[in-house]
Amino acid sequence: MIRSLAGAVAVAAAAVVIAWSAPSRALGQTPPPRGTPYPDNPFPGPTPTPAPTASPNPLGPQFGGNDPCTSLSAIVTRPTVTNSVCTVRPNHVEIETGYLNLTSSGGGGNTVTYPQTLIRVGTAVPALEFDLGPPQLTRTSAGRIVSGATDAGAGLKYVFGYSPKFSWGGQAFFTVPTGTNGFSAGGTDASYALNGAYVLTPVFSVATTLTASSLTDGPRRWPSFVPSFVVTAALPNSTSLYGEIATFSNAAGPATPTRTQYIYGVSRDFGARLQLDVSAAVSPTAATGRYHGVGFGVSYYF
Repeated sequence: MIRSLAGAVAVAAAAVVIAWSAPSRALGQTPPPRGTPYPDNPFPGPTPTPAPTASPNPLGPQFGGNDPCTSLSAIVTRPTVTNSVCTVRPNHVEIETGYLNLTSSGGGGNTVTYPQTLIRVGTAVPALEFDLGPPQLTRTSAGRIVSGATDAGAGLKYVFGYSPKFSWGGQAFFTVPTGTNGFSAGGTDASYALNGAYVLTPVFSVATTLTASSLTDGPRRWPSFVPSFVVTAALPNSTSLYGEIATFSNAAGPATPTRTQYIYGVSRDFGARLQLDVSAAVSPTAATGRYHGVGFGVSYYF
């Protein structure tokens, strides 16, 4: 009898020890749904370590599957005439700046423009951005040395859609006559553009922009059509090479010849937010004045 009682006490003590050491359900933890059987083992082993989750893209959340706008090189739009299709994400700002030095052939002088600032702001609409172009400082030695500021402008840019290889969008931009010392249009210029990009291979891609503009010099107004086409090669170390051709109808005013321009250069991303670029430009069109030039730029994504 005493032996049986001692055995019962030992069993009870063991049960208390096990119950005390077993992990209790955390406060607020949801129990299994009704009807769901508990594991066969009421005292499971250690919880397995979850797989590490991918770090969020510093540029912002994706639009969806096959989103082409997940890298800085896809978003930055300078220094080419061709605009990038991609826009800045909500709650983010991207600033592009640069320096351009053009020399006209035949003693036409030298023109320097800086800081070529473009401020791009992501809006509450995921694919829509607001663009602000502050006045640029310009200095020219054509005839005599003159310095002044160009007109300021603003606009909107939107991604219409995309597929695994093709993306397309549009934008509008307007300037106001804020320029000084002869560097103002003397009225409002308006530009409307369609942008498209296509991935040929993992290395090569092409893009185009078709821009229709209404330009003025104050007393006169005329249309201008600017198609551009750029080929880009993606190299290792986040480096890209590009070459572009663009034409400008009525380049110097109503019923004036069309100007052709070529730009080629290299850009490199340093991390996910900073890009540097170096480029050269040349126009061989004698009727509108030949020129050549060099430039560089810095773009940063906040």
